[in-house]
Amino acid sequence: MTSTPQAASPVAGSAALRTTPTHTAPAHTAPTHTAPTRATTDSTVAPPRALPVEAFVDPRVRSVSTSDREVAHALIRKNYKITRLEGEGPEPFTYSRAVSGETRFALCRFEYRRGRLLTESEPAGFLVAGGVMAGRLSLRTRDHEIRVDPGAPFAFPSHEAKVMESFDLVLGQVLLDRAAVERELGAMRLAAPGGLRSTATEAVSAAMARYWSELVVHVHENVIRNDAAMASSLVRGSAFRSLVAAYLETFETNVVGVGGDDGVTPLPSTVRRARDYIEQHAHDDIGVVEIAEAARVTPRALQLAFRRHLDSTPMAELRRARLRGAHGDLVMADPTLGHTVAGVALNWGFAHAGRFAAQYTAEFGRSPRDTLEG
Repeated sequence: MTSTPQAASPVAGSAALRTTPTHTAPAHTAPTHTAPTRATTDSTVAPPRALPVEAFVDPRVRSVSTSDREVAHALIRKNYKITRLEGEGPEPFTYSRAVSGETRFALCRFEYRRGRLLTESEPAGFLVAGGVMAGRLSLRTRDHEIRVDPGAPFAFPSHEAKVMESFDLVLGQVLLDRAAVERELGAMRLAAPGGLRSTATEAVSAAMARYWSELVVHVHENVIRNDAAMASSLVRGSAFRSLVAAYLETFETNVVGVGGDDGVTPLPSTVRRARDYIEQHAHDDIGVVEIAEAARVTPRALQLAFRRHLDSTPMAELRRARLRGAHGDLVMADPTLGHTVAGVALNWGFAHAGRFAAQYTAEFGRSPRDTLEG
């Protein structure tokens, strides 16, 4: 289901409805993003893929389920921009919706089991990619109609109304906050004339569809479901940027490359300011946009300056700074006190222990475990 959710609020006074509160992740030090909460789910509502900002009005409620069809329809109308809804089917019936994430990205699992659901809705206020996990789904806009294949990722229309018809549906979604994505475009030397929007539903290739699906699994298993990872602004920022890049490569959009000179002549002082900022803020949730702001140049100019003077990129230098920070922590760590390579890696924004070990070994010529135990 996609449309703009307003809140995951329960229907007051309904005994048929069950909501699941969440615990709050430990506070972090990121200067611009609020600490997230992760959905606590039970055996009936497990979250695999996505939803964002408007859906997070009440951070205490991240999942809801009911066996009452009328209650389910009321919730769907309340949470989405529905202009028409029809639902019918045999008993027993179950509806559930579980959301996990933060303000820039989230994953959602939507279930409407035992029956047919037809909705007509207005465009969502964010970018949404989905995947049918069970059941059948067809989607129709003014000009196109598709039957979604189970397991195949697809992009929901971002700028026009749609009609969706499903049978016994379990739907996974990835939702990306549009404003946050558009802010990242400049750092990637991209632009979206007239505002970012999807222009096709299917993935551009089977290879990119597979890459997208594997990335979503990684974000779900290693970030969303990992409290330590979700408490790290660095890990969350990395997950968001990975999803943005993958979305733009997997699905057709109106994004175009930005060519030509931006008129800013990079100077060595620009690089020095950027490197000083990276060293001082390596433990914060920063990316090319923040580094460029600190260096007082555009992201494009910063990329050119680093390439010209360092034969590198700002993000590569940031990764090396974080590796140096992790190295220092590993040197001081004591495995007899419970310190681990994975814990140090997470603390410095590396969610995947295997990738961290490979990057660390390439940088320092020895494994992080050798450093910890040496």
